[in-house]
Amino acid sequence: MTVRTLTIAAILMASQFAFAQIKTLIDAVETSPANIILPGDTSGMVTFRPCSGQCDKDYKRVSLSAETRFTVDGKAVKYDDFRRDFAIIKRAELSYALVSYDTETNTVISIQLAR
Repeated sequence: MTVRTLTIAAILMASQFAFAQIKTLIDAVETSPANIILPGDTSGMVTFRPCSGQCDKDYKRVSLSAETRFTVDGKAVKYDDFRRDFAIIKRAELSYALVSYDTETNTVISIQLAR
C-alpha cells in the first residue's frame, strides 16, 4: 500500500467514528432533595423530578439495589442513616442532591446529598 492509500483508509475509518451514535450509559442528575421520594428500603424505587424547586418536568423512577451508595455531605452512610438525614436536609433551602443511575438497567448507582 502507498502512503496515499493508507491516508484515505485512515480518513474513511475516522469518518465512521464521526457518525457513530453517542449513548449515555450513566446519567447524573442534580436536583432538589424536596423533589425526591425515597422508598422504605433498598429494594424499592426512587422517584425524583430532575430540577431544583418547582418545575413541570416529568418524574423519573429508578430502582435502588444493594450496591447503591449513599452519601451525606461527602460521607458514606448506610441507607437508614441516609433516610434520617434526608428528612432533615430536604427542608434546607440550599440543599441539593445528585442522583447517578445506569440508563440501561435503570438502577441507582449513588445518591449524594449536601446542605
